[in-house]
Amino acid sequence: MQFYSEGFFGYGEKGNYIPYSWDFFIPIAILIALSALLIIYRKQIRNFKKEQTVRFIIGFIIIIVEMSYYWRVLYVGDEAGKPDLLSKLPIQLCEWGAICAAFMIMSLNDTLFGINYFVTFMGAGIALFVPQTVITYTGPTYYRYYQFWLEHILPILATIYVAAVHKKKPRYRDIWIAYGMIVLLAIPATIANFAIPEANYLYVRQDIPFIPNNYPIRVAAYSVIVLILFHILYGGWKLGEKMTGKAHMTQKES
Repeated sequence: MQFYSEGFFGYGEKGNYIPYSWDFFIPIAILIALSALLIIYRKQIRNFKKEQTVRFIIGFIIIIVEMSYYWRVLYVGDEAGKPDLLSKLPIQLCEWGAICAAFMIMSLNDTLFGINYFVTFMGAGIALFVPQTVITYTGPTYYRYYQFWLEHILPILATIYVAAVHKKKPRYRDIWIAYGMIVLLAIPATIANFAIPEANYLYVRQDIPFIPNNYPIRVAAYSVIVLILFHILYGGWKLGEKMTGKAHMTQKES
């Protein structure tokens, strides 16, 4: 097998990835299984003598997975075969979320956890359920397929790890910290979208039903959607806490 542009590290034809096939369901099943194991064995992991080492290894792997995307683009090129990073700069939400997750799991910082909870579960969650918008050229016979799933699954697992093992919780103010980070990210993303013809940072140029193609209107719509999703995520966490608390009380009473 050739490990360059025509082989494992290259690209296939458009449609090489088949959405909602086994190529989709197997990684999702792995994510669910690993998440469940983290929650079930959270006490054992917390008491493990090398637990800090485990966290640093996970953080290191996330960084390597993220960096490998750019190494591949420089070596192989983009979908058109051009080794050009201008349209692949690290100013996408999931990329920031991945780096944030790496430092979060290594440092156990409360603010990083809050940011990562909202950014990762929104950004990576959306990407996981509509991966064909990103990996249409690369199915399981290509490296990009595995890099994509690891780039999005590992930050989710890191967030669940820190929440379950170290009992971190998102605060309401973290919604606005995460939102402020996205606003800051939108500034270079907007500049790049207008300066680079093929750029589509933050997927503002993505064809989405019911949202006009007018750039300012689309940005405003995205802003509202992000805030709504963040509040849904926060509400989901609080609901989960309430249900867990009731379950504990019921066990004590019985």
